[in-house]
Amino acid sequence: MMEPLCFDHPDPQRAEKEAILRSLDAAEFKALYVVTRKAASMARQNGDMDRLYALTRGLKTLQRISGERGFVLAVRRPSP
Repeated sequence: MMEPLCFDHPDPQRAEKEAILRSLDAAEFKALYVVTRKAASMARQNGDMDRLYALTRGLKTLQRISGERGFVLAVRRPSP
């Protein structure tokens, strides 16, 4: 199972983590986004703000790098 992407602030390993992200293929990258988004949603529901902040930094990094790579990350919400 893939671990969600978190970044501490400041994160001394940020450059290394971003290099790994850039080496992932699009399917792996998108799967990491979905896992991280689900973890952030759970952290929000549980009121775990410290974890949520770290996950949000991960999500923003994924969105920025996906833009650099030329694809959009989007999660479709289920129909009611």
